[in-house]
Amino acid sequence: MKTLFADLWASLQIFYSNFNARFGRLFNAVIVLGILALCLYALLRALLAGRKGRRSPSPLTTHKPDPQLTRHAAESLSMAIRIPSVTGDKAHIRAMTGFLRERYPKAMEVMDCATLPDGSMLLRWCSEQISDQNPVLFCGHLDVVPGGEGWTVCEPFEGFRQDGCVYGRGALDSKGVVIGLMEAAENLIREGHTPRRDVYFAFGADEETGGKKGAKAIGEILAQQGLRFDLVLDEGCTFQEMECDGRTYSAAMIGMGEKQQCEYLLTARCVGGHTSQPGRSTAVGILSEAICRIESAQPHHRLTPLVRQHLDQAISTFTFGKRFVVANKPLFGLLVSLAFKDDPYVMSLIRTTIVPTRVEGNFPASNVLPGTASAYLNARLLPGDTPEKILGDLQELLADLPVDVELVSEWEPSGVTSEEEPMYKLLRDVIQQAHPRLPCIPTLMNSTGDARHYSELSDCILRFSPLVTGKNAGGGSHEADEFLAEDSLGVAVELYQDLMRKL
Repeated sequence: MKTLFADLWASLQIFYSNFNARFGRLFNAVIVLGILALCLYALLRALLAGRKGRRSPSPLTTHKPDPQLTRHAAESLSMAIRIPSVTGDKAHIRAMTGFLRERYPKAMEVMDCATLPDGSMLLRWCSEQISDQNPVLFCGHLDVVPGGEGWTVCEPFEGFRQDGCVYGRGALDSKGVVIGLMEAAENLIREGHTPRRDVYFAFGADEETGGKKGAKAIGEILAQQGLRFDLVLDEGCTFQEMECDGRTYSAAMIGMGEKQQCEYLLTARCVGGHTSQPGRSTAVGILSEAICRIESAQPHHRLTPLVRQHLDQAISTFTFGKRFVVANKPLFGLLVSLAFKDDPYVMSLIRTTIVPTRVEGNFPASNVLPGTASAYLNARLLPGDTPEKILGDLQELLADLPVDVELVSEWEPSGVTSEEEPMYKLLRDVIQQAHPRLPCIPTLMNSTGDARHYSELSDCILRFSPLVTGKNAGGGSHEADEFLAEDSLGVAVELYQDLMRKL
């Protein structure tokens, strides 16, 4: 090792001497000073970026919504959770729509309400004014995933309330959103408020399985009526509280687009037979090698304009090393994936992800070699990538293996909403009026929702649920002990009311 460093130092000295001999000491000094100035400039940018957006204590935890409003909303959410409206359970989906009709009589008296065959609801709150403004559409969904196992606080559909929180399946995803919207509308109607434009509410009944019977059907109905919306606001990102270096950071994360989802099928084929006389390869072994290759050769990272905005505005939550790279992306953009290699969330924003989800095969007995084995891959594509491109990349990667790759399903791609859209600016202003100095960070959604079924109806589709999520505020979506703090729900109702007043 000493010899290696000695040789390296000698090489640098030789290079320095030769450079001086050819260009002179003055030129060499200018180059060195330029490099030092560039390094100092990059360091200064990182230090200044660390001051951007620092918020402590959190304005989300210090803000307390109206107690009476919060209590009523929490009671409503608790009752809604007790209806186990799992996707496909039409009886309980109908029970959920019936509950909304009964719980919000003023809204149902004023609004036009249509229920689709699958139980999805479409409501229209008509303006009493003659207006040339396009309507707006608020979205949520009535269905939930099954309760699952591992619950420790309560049963999945108990709607248990304890220590200022509501527990149960759907509290966060997304009965909290539906209740927040209906509470806001009911309160405004009781106050005598009428909107300046038509306001629609679309509550699908099969979002958890793709929304093809619910939101897609609603979108087709609205399209047949020739409607265009200035805003489609669906569930999605939330108010988030994050911890970094002992400080609390709060932000409103607003989904401006979402990654396209598709699924591929890998099928490995090999000669079967008896396990006592195996060949050099087996179908299971070939399939395993294919999966290992895919996991080790994920697509290269790429910074889309939306993700660049996200990183720039979230920079204060990063450690100094990550902040240095992000603040100097023109110089160190290629190092972003290295700096965030241990951060699954950011890594999912900067590259298309491909992961195996389930394996299938014809395995008749433990002593029989199957002739085929297959695996399904779930891919989430960055904007700009296409299912066909990823299919070609997979086929090229596995070209020397006896493996077939097939695209078996793809969901509709999502557009990306511009920050210049007036309705995005309105939402941002409403948020910052309620929570001064709270940063609003545009981002890319990793998950998919019903919003894509309305992509032809609006140029401004935002994915934002004004619910506070974090250690003590809300979490556990699709997991055991899903919960939402009652104050978080109150914050949502108040923000929805403020937004509806300003539409």
